[in-house]
Amino acid sequence: MARTKAFDEQQVLDKALNLFWEKGYNGTSIQDLVDRLGINRASIYDTWGNKHQLYLASLARYRQHASHWLLAQIRSDKPAREIIQSFLYNTIEQGVNDEKRKGCFVVNSCTELANQDIDVRGMVKENRETMEKVFSAIIQEGQETGEFNTAADSLTLAKYLYNTVTGLRVSMQGDSTIEELKAVADISLSTLLNTSNQTNS
Repeated sequence: MARTKAFDEQQVLDKALNLFWEKGYNGTSIQDLVDRLGINRASIYDTWGNKHQLYLASLARYRQHASHWLLAQIRSDKPAREIIQSFLYNTIEQGVNDEKRKGCFVVNSCTELANQDIDVRGMVKENRETMEKVFSAIIQEGQETGEFNTAADSLTLAKYLYNTVTGLRVSMQGDSTIEELKAVADISLSTLLNTSNQTNS
């Protein structure tokens, strides 16, 4: 009969997520994990297999949380422009107000590991495609109402927006202020607008 674990797996996974998010994959040792998670090496190996599998599980959990946050941000009856502006502003505020300025765990994983780790690369790709699909749907709505220009299709503009968000998430790890980053967000948003139908906000 299998022995019952003496710890809450999801709580421990959240601790691992935060440690990897703070220190990165290469900067986190097994001993760091033992110290932060409060469980022994055997429990880590028995539950997740190895450090790499624990990292992937942490990244998947982060993506789950981030997806819920993204959907909460965009579920609105407001005009498409306001939805996207609100999402950009909230992303900036959340990142800059984080005391450790950790940025986005997915973006961090991409810059650290995606060029050498096929599993991480696949998860980053899935994350990008999910966000682009959501952005594309909102942009298409904005194009249909005349808020956004139709010089490019909604998916191309969604890819542009995704790259804007990624750039902002990298910049917010430095010393950029909320005001500076919001100014960049505004310029990016203006690229989407139908200038012939633009009104002052």
